[in-house]
Amino acid sequence: MISQIKQQGFTIVELLIVIVVIAILAALSYVGYTSITARANNSTAAATAKAVKDAASVYQGANGSYPTTRAEFLSGGTDPVAKLPNDVKFPSSAVTYANRDTAAQALTGTDAPKTALVYACGTTGFEIYVKDFASGATNAKKTTVGDCTTAPTGSTL
Repeated sequence: MISQIKQQGFTIVELLIVIVVIAILAALSYVGYTSITARANNSTAAATAKAVKDAASVYQGANGSYPTTRAEFLSGGTDPVAKLPNDVKFPSSAVTYANRDTAAQALTGTDAPKTALVYACGTTGFEIYVKDFASGATNAKKTTVGDCTTAPTGSTL
């Protein structure tokens, strides 16, 4: 009588097929995740620019001119409603106007979508730059407030 011994388990080919399928699913998930994250960060950056713009418009209505310093943005001037929301950040160090796109695109970390680079054009207006999180983007997103016909030459507020 010959007894047959049955081996239990998987062959190497079956294991390789499972590993390849898992790798493909992981790659697709990663691509989807990065796309969703970039869109969410762009939405947050747009909201940041809008918050700066809205606060400056209220400030201008209450004070007769746009804020020209970081302190004016943060205090709201004579109208506390014109105060910037607490989640909006300014860069920790001054960034020259010539380097605005590079500096905005170099922002990293969780505060990057909430950080705005603001350049005053005197008391008549200013420009806001926020990072563009789209893949391959080299220039920051720009929003102009008021009359900014002459480009600012100073550093961020």
